[in-house]
Amino acid sequence: MWLLTALLLWVPVGGQVANFTKAVIILQPPWVNVFREENVTLWCEGPQLPGHSSIEWFLNGTTIQTSTPRHNITAASFSDSGEYMCQTGLSAPSDPVQLEIHGAWLPLQPSKRVLTEGKPLTMRCHGWKNKLVYNVVFYPNRKPIKFSDRDSALTILKANMNHSSVYHRSGKGPVPSPVPFTSTRVPVMVKGLQSLISVLPYIIYYTTLTLQFLLHMYVCVGLCQDLPSELNWNWESASASDHGEEVTSENPKDI
Repeated sequence: MWLLTALLLWVPVGGQVANFTKAVIILQPPWVNVFREENVTLWCEGPQLPGHSSIEWFLNGTTIQTSTPRHNITAASFSDSGEYMCQTGLSAPSDPVQLEIHGAWLPLQPSKRVLTEGKPLTMRCHGWKNKLVYNVVFYPNRKPIKFSDRDSALTILKANMNHSSVYHRSGKGPVPSPVPFTSTRVPVMVKGLQSLISVLPYIIYYTTLTLQFLLHMYVCVGLCQDLPSELNWNWESASASDHGEEVTSENPKDI
């Protein structure tokens, strides 16, 4: 039954190769750039064996001590920056999540650096220790696209490949200053969806494997049901022969 489950998990769905066995990391709060001394939680989601809940966590390719679905970072420091991955009992390793800890007063906080076309993208304007930021302007590839008097976020409900860019933003702090603060530049990449034609061979291949498995199971069940009656008939025939009795076939297969 586990083989059938594994095969079904790889069957392509909706025009994409659906790799449901890959673990997924979810950030809370959902920003890949965070301030020093802030708290961050990473959640690992993925299929598990019944009765097992252990998780492997990796930071820059090295296993870390956490073995639960939740990895907490309290009062984040620069040493917490890096590439995080996780893996559950029945999953492949997750896609890497690059977490950066900043000491700058005005970092740009995107929800993701890499995302799939059609997914939402949010970039937040957020000052150090929740200080207000005024006159906020967002720039993709140095071109201003949004202005706000107060702290705000740039939200793209359905990102497409045209939204791939290098973003930064500018803003002023609570003390009036003729020169606005400018964040570091953050690249964001939107990946396109695969076409149905490109995944058609995967659909045929994995569907065929699943049907073969079901056919073998059906044959096996049929053989197992016939085996006890054949063994019982053979035993009775042998017993009658030992007593010199004539053996009359009652095996349904001889009729």
